[in-house]
Amino acid sequence: MILSIITDWGEEEMINLIKKDIIVYIKSERIKMFKYLIAFLLMYLFLNDISYYGIPVIFTYFIMIGIFSGDSENKSIRFIRSMPVKLDEIVYSRYLMCIGTLISSIIVTDLVCNFLSNYMFRPVVMNDVFFAVDISLVIMSIAQLLFFRFGYDYIKIAAAGIGIAVFVLYGSFLKVVAEKVYLLNAGTTILKTGYYETDTVFTQMFEGVSAYINTTFINMYSMTVLAFIIYLISMRISIKFMNGNRYIK
Repeated sequence: MILSIITDWGEEEMINLIKKDIIVYIKSERIKMFKYLIAFLLMYLFLNDISYYGIPVIFTYFIMIGIFSGDSENKSIRFIRSMPVKLDEIVYSRYLMCIGTLISSIIVTDLVCNFLSNYMFRPVVMNDVFFAVDISLVIMSIAQLLFFRFGYDYIKIAAAGIGIAVFVLYGSFLKVVAEKVYLLNAGTTILKTGYYETDTVFTQMFEGVSAYINTTFINMYSMTVLAFIIYLISMRISIKFMNGNRYIK
């Protein structure tokens, strides 16, 4: 399915749209990009146990928000509207850009954390990647769909609030799933290391349903597949909104 979608895209137009997004983002952010370094250091030092997956999620969200914000400030969408570019391709390029940003954020976080682990905390592990991918895809599925439906300026605050809620609630649920899988594999007490030390009210709430989780079907792999399905559904709905001319004014 994904391969057929990619084949249908106009490759040259897609590349040009992605280049446009990168240029718009760099021009609109500039010095502000130092906020990512500050956010990284603060989370790594003071929220270490969630920083390994939290940093890629936050970076991906900031960067994609910067692109939508740059479009809004520069009115670049109106310019694209005047060009022979299909509206579908604008949506495709934005969703593809998000995937590329997420992958890049995970790679950079992995490299930096693994380097710093020689001096401070642990390195990145596979579950960190699962958490980052799953949470980011769900957050950006909702955020981008809202932006294409209502426009960035009208929904940015609500989108940020929803993103925070998803990070906390969905992250807590993923933690319970990961702990259940670990319990079954290790056959011992719940993992309590620097790996999962942030216990919240929401985590305790989801632990109540832990007994009903069948890890044969609900595990980190199936949750990642689900996140990608949600992302593809969001993209399809966003295309309908875009063609309905709700985002481009």
